[in-house]
Amino acid sequence: MKTKFLSIILMAFMALTSCEDFLTRPPMDTVTDTPEFWDNEDNYRTMIWAFYDIYFDGYKSGWTRSNWFAETNIADWVDDNAQRAPTQFTKVAPTTDGGWSFTYVRRYNQLIDRLTTSSLDEEVKNHWLGVVRFFRGMEYAKLVQDFGDVPWLDAVYESTDEENLYQPRAPRTTVMDNVMADLEFACDNIRESDGTEGLTVNRAVALAFTSRLMLFEGTWQKYREKDNAAAQRYLEAAKSAAEELMGMDYTLCDDFKSLTTSESLAGNPEIIMYREYTEGVLMHSLMSFQNTEVENSSPSRSLVESYLSANGLPINQAENTMYKGDKWFFDEIADRDPRLYANIDTVDLRLDGVVAANAASGYFANLFVNPALKTLAGGISNTNITDAPIMKLNEVLLNYIEAAAELAEIGAYTLTQADFDKSINLLRQRPSTNMPAVSLSGNSLAVNGITINDPDRDKGTMVSDDYEVSPIIWEIRRERRVELPYQGLRFNDLRRWSKLHYADMKLNPKLNLGAWLDKPRYVAWYNEKNGTSITVENLGSIHLDRAGDAGYIVPAIDESLLRTYAEKDYLYPIPTDEIALYTAHGFKLDQNPGW
Repeated sequence: MKTKFLSIILMAFMALTSCEDFLTRPPMDTVTDTPEFWDNEDNYRTMIWAFYDIYFDGYKSGWTRSNWFAETNIADWVDDNAQRAPTQFTKVAPTTDGGWSFTYVRRYNQLIDRLTTSSLDEEVKNHWLGVVRFFRGMEYAKLVQDFGDVPWLDAVYESTDEENLYQPRAPRTTVMDNVMADLEFACDNIRESDGTEGLTVNRAVALAFTSRLMLFEGTWQKYREKDNAAAQRYLEAAKSAAEELMGMDYTLCDDFKSLTTSESLAGNPEIIMYREYTEGVLMHSLMSFQNTEVENSSPSRSLVESYLSANGLPINQAENTMYKGDKWFFDEIADRDPRLYANIDTVDLRLDGVVAANAASGYFANLFVNPALKTLAGGISNTNITDAPIMKLNEVLLNYIEAAAELAEIGAYTLTQADFDKSINLLRQRPSTNMPAVSLSGNSLAVNGITINDPDRDKGTMVSDDYEVSPIIWEIRRERRVELPYQGLRFNDLRRWSKLHYADMKLNPKLNLGAWLDKPRYVAWYNEKNGTSITVENLGSIHLDRAGDAGYIVPAIDESLLRTYAEKDYLYPIPTDEIALYTAHGFKLDQNPGW
């Protein structure tokens, strides 16, 4: 039986009590705020479990949607899925909630205070200080990613200390420098091993998340803030953390798809952290959304076209004689990067009017489908039992090469072939992937002696104040997209690259296109294959991008409902009640631009 992934909600220490009489028994749901309590390592260990669900929620549970695949804002506000009913960016600032909360920051500061004054041995104290500062860094990084400048609170303030409680927003770099200090302390002091491998925070987990968070901030500073000095500082931290982890005892597993379909990820050499699901204990429904449910959001033409041919060349590059075109599904998917086959059903298009579990774009996503569980309780309804990868070596490798390439672009590093050999080329050598290695060729990359020159590379002309993506960065971003699809990362990638307009369905028409469908040809093929007698009329609900019976599937018909972006969408709005609260106490809290 699997070891249960604990998610004990033990936040009672927020209502700390003191025992006035040693004979008084304190309530079982509160913490006795005495030195004896805080001098016990196990008490910290138990409390820390309460934070795991916040940052490591995996596939979530029951019918609750996670940010993996589709139908949450973070999953939808990207260019990977075509949608029948497009999800819109936030239109109006909320009055309450909205994510502007410093509750967890206060909790971490309380724990830091208690740890600092405890009499624990130095190693024990520093380990748990590292864990708590890791979580504080995670929390603050998320606040900064969402809102930009935020108040930096590094102590526990009393309710009467309004000067500190209503601090103005600190500059983004001030906060992120403090986050970097928290993460560096965590990486230096958290134990190599503590608890069950893969289920608890250890030094490798801290290094991996440091590479992710510092890469976000480094590229944000470069592309959004135009501050190369700050960008260099954070990118170097990302590269260093990734490289240190790459020297640890993690290796890529043989099968790419097993990372998202395994009943158990315990012992997988690529897994740095995962969330465990167990029948009857903790279950989810993500596999069901790609198994038995209609996919009203399904792979877009933009995503499918990003996969290379098996020869390592972009599908539309002139030298690519392997690609057979997209006017017939089986031609389109022939001889492609095998990671495409891990992501979509290759048996057939899934069309409305033909099958119940159909896909908006015709392409049916199945990255999370374990074939052995398709008809069993563990793969249907809300009783899925496949484990969720929280952090994997493949992401760390991609964080490394992107940070290195971005540093090279600002003159702070020199790329070498070795950088690609220990990152992208390792990923391509995975037995289930087996794609050609890339070689550094001047300011570009090459495969098998042919320079990669994608005619669809972003030339920086989609919006004003845009920028051209260099050939090397373009290919690194492509590798990230096809290696890490549907994992809740793409939205932040687009934001930090200042490319959120990719998610605009009018600026990026391929976001509202699916497979090419020749209705008469498809009907004839389907009937011959299945011994059925469907007609073109069965496909009458499927709209195409041109007149007649052949064209690209258009999932969203009403153009007035197509998602469009604005510059303000790079940051979330601050809830208006928070601004009013500041004002009521005689302080000022500025709203984000455009809201």
